[in-house]
Amino acid sequence: MSSPTTAPHPAPPRLRVLAAARPTLESQAALRHVSAHLTEVELTAEPDAGPALGAAVVCDDDVLAARLSASGVPVVFVASGGPPPGDTWPPSAVRCLHRPGWLGGQRAMGVHTVGTIAPPRAARARAARGAVLQLSTPDLHPADHAAVARAGATLRTAAEAARYDGKPLLGVVLDAPVSARPALLSAAGEDTGTLPVIGVEEAATERLLAEASLLVSSPLLTAVNQAHAARVPLLLLPALDADQAGRLAGITEATCIEVLDATSPDSSAARAVRGADPLWNSVSRALEHAGDDRRGAQRVARQVRQLLLAPF
Repeated sequence: MSSPTTAPHPAPPRLRVLAAARPTLESQAALRHVSAHLTEVELTAEPDAGPALGAAVVCDDDVLAARLSASGVPVVFVASGGPPPGDTWPPSAVRCLHRPGWLGGQRAMGVHTVGTIAPPRAARARAARGAVLQLSTPDLHPADHAAVARAGATLRTAAEAARYDGKPLLGVVLDAPVSARPALLSAAGEDTGTLPVIGVEEAATERLLAEASLLVSSPLLTAVNQAHAARVPLLLLPALDADQAGRLAGITEATCIEVLDATSPDSSAARAVRGADPLWNSVSRALEHAGDDRRGAQRVARQVRQLLLAPF
């Protein structure tokens, strides 16, 4: 007599992890690097994923982090470019601060300083085909004509410096609201209409850097990490707002990276190329001295896994 067939039990629903970030260059880069170390879980970009949402990792979007926490979702909140404005952290289960070892600074109570959030693999510049330009002005409003004109002039000068050696401009990562981009490009000049513009949501910057001979960027922690990983010269753009001014001061004090002189972009670019090795060496020494192993993304991913195992 044959034994009765037992119907297989349905597999339990797989818990999902929300991976979300502000639509800015640094936030999106940090989220990509953290997500690369969460391959064993199902990631979703939908905040309303229902009860199957086991945890969330949120980069810089304090409003979303607070809403998720209020609904009972355990959240790992990541400040990707320094402490939130006013050091006001949203309610969350875990708070992580991206502070590279070369930057230094004091620890904050109740905050995990995770070190450098870097790409999972270091891009190495070999082909040196041209420059990559990153302009960050995420709060730009098209009706603010003075701000648009200032950002446009910066973009125009940056594009001129990026072509200092006769090589092409490989790509422009434009960290600006979609509604403001036409006005920004117009303010930069008619010749920029053919610029190879890339949105911050596209994971193309690291690939471009593998073929870059120079990175021209707004003052961002991510830019220093990108240039260090790819071992390409870095030329910083002048600050476009108060936050960038503070960031620029911290970066230049720690690394002595050249800042673009708007009146003489060619000589600034030449100095940046000559300073490539000192940049690499100074950042490497600072990371080693601080015990920073560039595993910040892994540390954030580990916090997410711990919340999945023991969310309360």
